[in-house]
Amino acid sequence: MRIFRRKMRRIEADAKRYAQKFSLLIILREYREVNYSVMIVELIGKEADLTFECMHIVPGRGDCSRIHPHFHYVDVLVDGEFDDKRRIVHLYNLKAVIKRICSLFEDKILLADYPESVQRVKEEDSHFRIEINGKIYIIPKADIFKIKSPSLNIEDLTVYFANELALDLKNKEMFNPLNYFEVTLSEGHGQRGKIRMGLK
Repeated sequence: MRIFRRKMRRIEADAKRYAQKFSLLIILREYREVNYSVMIVELIGKEADLTFECMHIVPGRGDCSRIHPHFHYVDVLVDGEFDDKRRIVHLYNLKAVIKRICSLFEDKILLADYPESVQRVKEEDSHFRIEINGKIYIIPKADIFKIKSPSLNIEDLTVYFANELALDLKNKEMFNPLNYFEVTLSEGHGQRGKIRMGLK
């Protein structure tokens, strides 16, 4: 009798697990059917050649207090709805927009809007005179990319890049099917910034 009861309990437990699994499969199938018109597409910067190298100076001490380079990778994820050609975005057009932004940074020395208490910048006819960390730099204008950002840390650089991308994605009709995008900006050494922005 005890053996019979144990077998019955085991059968009941198996039946419950099967019922739960079966219900989950139904839910997943219904989810796929309902959301089939929505898709996520990703561009991986290292593989898609969405990269740039630039230099900067950060207020403070240590290695970052001198002019030093960073090699950046830009990953972009977009979420959108299928068009009549069964795609949410033309990847060639999306890459072109991202590469244009990367080209702004490429081989430039970045200059942010740090307060005068830590950085003084004087713009001359052909160059910038920069006082920072007790040093004075005279750098030709052609070598500087002056960005409207409160700092050059990975967080603010990611926000700046994403804002530039948002302007293009919002103002061009070809990107209308997109709902939102994510930018992940890597500056090496395992350091990355990530941000999501809506487009609707």
